[in-house]
Amino acid sequence: MNPSTRFNERFPLNEVQSLEKIPGVQTIAVRLTPVAAERLLERNVHNRKLSEKVVQKYVAEIHADEWRLTPGCIALDDKGDLVDGQHRLHAIVRSQKSVPMLVTFGLPSASQEKVDRQRRRTLFDAFFLAGLATNRQEVEIATCLTRRLVRSESGVQPSDHLVKQTLDCHIEHIRAVIALMKGANKSKRGLSQASFLAAATLYHEMDAAKCCEFLDGVRRGIMLTQDHPAMRLRRFLLGETTTTAMPRGGANQSFIFRRAVYAMQAHMEGRNISGLREAEDFVPVPLSGTRELESGSAPASTSGPRRRQDRATALESAALTAMVASDP
Repeated sequence: MNPSTRFNERFPLNEVQSLEKIPGVQTIAVRLTPVAAERLLERNVHNRKLSEKVVQKYVAEIHADEWRLTPGCIALDDKGDLVDGQHRLHAIVRSQKSVPMLVTFGLPSASQEKVDRQRRRTLFDAFFLAGLATNRQEVEIATCLTRRLVRSESGVQPSDHLVKQTLDCHIEHIRAVIALMKGANKSKRGLSQASFLAAATLYHEMDAAKCCEFLDGVRRGIMLTQDHPAMRLRRFLLGETTTTAMPRGGANQSFIFRRAVYAMQAHMEGRNISGLREAEDFVPVPLSGTRELESGSAPASTSGPRRRQDRATALESAALTAMVASDP
């Protein structure tokens, strides 16, 4: 049985084909080339302002071979003017690669008023439908970790395939951290911030037992002195301490992430702190009596963190490659 026969059996094509046709409107599936995309952009005479962030995101997906044929299309009206798809067209031109695309011709000019006005699917929706994530928080934490990899301080949304790889790399520890903080989120919303939970995910990968102890202190806030790292971070997340002006957007995530890392690093080292500072990343703590090699390599006790680093090396390489590929 050929594929078209199976398709006809599963879907009522005859019923659809018997419906009244709208004259002048046609949609075709093509492999759209950069040359054709550039020609179509000549028809882009009346559209919204181009978003460079969106174009870069699409370029990264094309270079990563993550572009898929979807109902989203390039659309032109009955005058031949572009009404939808300018970001996709710019990405095709910039990537210099052909991609599968639906192209619709002959729409009424008024169609542009309704483009992208419906409820759009989020990244969580896509990952949930693909069986990659079970709740929105998992995707938020993975996105925060991915921004850290691509060194994004401006809130630029990383490409979907990088977030997918991050989620796959860290999912076990992301879910463990969410479970440890469960129950604190409803009454203490500051304790559910993705940037804090992203730092906790890395801590959990390095030392699960210590991370559990630390998160219990942050969640409950009892039997802790004021200079305990978990208490310092808890008060910061809940807005109970005065700090310098909080940045916004992606810079805010980085601001919180680095202070969370600083508190967790102090807890890992067994020391109290007088306040929160910024730390770029965790520094492995050698076991007592462990000697570092004369060559200056990391002590044997860093095998856990090294495993995490090795597991993320390919992901970081992919992230840097995507950054280069999406550069205009």
